[in-house]
Amino acid sequence: MIHHSTAKTDAEVRRGPILISCLGVDSDLALLPHFLAHYQALGIAPGAVHVILNAPGEDHAGVDEACATLARFGHAPAEIWTDRYSSAAMWERRRAVQARVARPGDWIVNADVDELHEYPAPLPEVIAWCEARGITALQGPFIDRIAPDGGLAPVRETPALSDQFPVRAEAMIHIAGLGGGHDAYGTVKLMLHRAEVRPSRGGHHPQADPRRVRYALHRPLAEFPGITRPGFRFAHPFRVHHFKWSDALVAGLHRRLANPDVSPAGKAYGTKLLAHFETRGGFDLSALPRTEPRIRPPLPWRLHMAALRRGAQMRGKAARIKRRLRTISP
Repeated sequence: MIHHSTAKTDAEVRRGPILISCLGVDSDLALLPHFLAHYQALGIAPGAVHVILNAPGEDHAGVDEACATLARFGHAPAEIWTDRYSSAAMWERRRAVQARVARPGDWIVNADVDELHEYPAPLPEVIAWCEARGITALQGPFIDRIAPDGGLAPVRETPALSDQFPVRAEAMIHIAGLGGGHDAYGTVKLMLHRAEVRPSRGGHHPQADPRRVRYALHRPLAEFPGITRPGFRFAHPFRVHHFKWSDALVAGLHRRLANPDVSPAGKAYGTKLLAHFETRGGFDLSALPRTEPRIRPPLPWRLHMAALRRGAQMRGKAARIKRRLRTISP
């Protein structure tokens, strides 16, 4: 059953960026205040925050707690969805919320509650940069955030998540690798996009529509050379800090893998993660690719993105020439 909130109408949604997310009240409640505070600090207005609450039953106590936390930040739930969770159903609902609340010209921030986006400039400046170049879809790589001892620690109310999970690393590819149905597309996220762009299942990239999708790097970030290299990922100006690695992870993986609707990619990836943590209990930080202090300051973000965009254009041109040569070769 789905209950639609009447607390927000289209007229109340501001023209600033809109945030859309979904919270599982049986697993992610501890993350919610950190999530809301982060996006409030990025300038997302209360009337533009749309969080779907998912509960396994009508009377789950977590619904009241989630509603109280949302109210404390000036929000009401976009929907209360009482049914067994599945990724496919969740993304259908997120796209439906987007269709309901977004107007032409709006920009959408899509973030799960364990994802805190890092932008190199205020959102209005980033949006203006995208609009000046006709960009409608901006992606960033996951930066995994891990507790100081490498364990799966509980999420506490204080201090900030960045202090509770200070280690910045590349864990997803390191543990699970690529293959078996999961690929580099699962290591990046569609962070910011225009209202006419719809996120695909998982929210890693847009649904295919060449008329509407104009990537920041002229192509999907997952196809970019170097995307599997930690150095490339850590240096990217747009990043998604990924607070997945808490004490709720193993139980969540069991629930996900028990769901008959789990995707082949999700099953392959989740099985590898579960095997790792049930065997080792955490991370061996000495073996994990981690960020290190820079010898030199990074390029200003506009120059960095300009260099990546030029490189993508050159590679695209070279690929087209090769294809043309193959068609005329004897």
